[in-house]
Amino acid sequence: MLVQLSKKSTMNELVKLRQQIAEMEKQAADLQKKNRPAVLAELREQMAAYGITAEELSRPAAKASRPKVLPAKPASPAKGKKPVMSSPIKYRGPEGQEWTGRGTAPKWLNDLLVDGKTRDDFLIRQDTANAG
Repeated sequence: MLVQLSKKSTMNELVKLRQQIAEMEKQAADLQKKNRPAVLAELREQMAAYGITAEELSRPAAKASRPKVLPAKPASPAKGKKPVMSSPIKYRGPEGQEWTGRGTAPKWLNDLLVDGKTRDDFLIRQDTANAG
């Protein structure tokens, strides 16, 4: 009998907690509904001030690029090892993005391929690269 009382009180606690969760979720939804017009007005005001369009908001955000940190002095290879040579740039995107053609294709290239472009459209031609 003692075990059954313990199970019953645990069930009662669980039911009470679920009721509290439901009440808090309703409070949160009511608060969102109440504040929504003011938030929308503030967003519209800021969009107008910065000249932001709804179309711009629907596009994915550009990733912020970190500034490249150059080493203080060139790294010298360990004794007996060959220096690592970086691969030449093989592809260049419309906004100056670069890719060596090694490893996984970058997002900018995949996005352009989905739009109907081909890798050849962005291939850096060696005969024209050396001429310039």
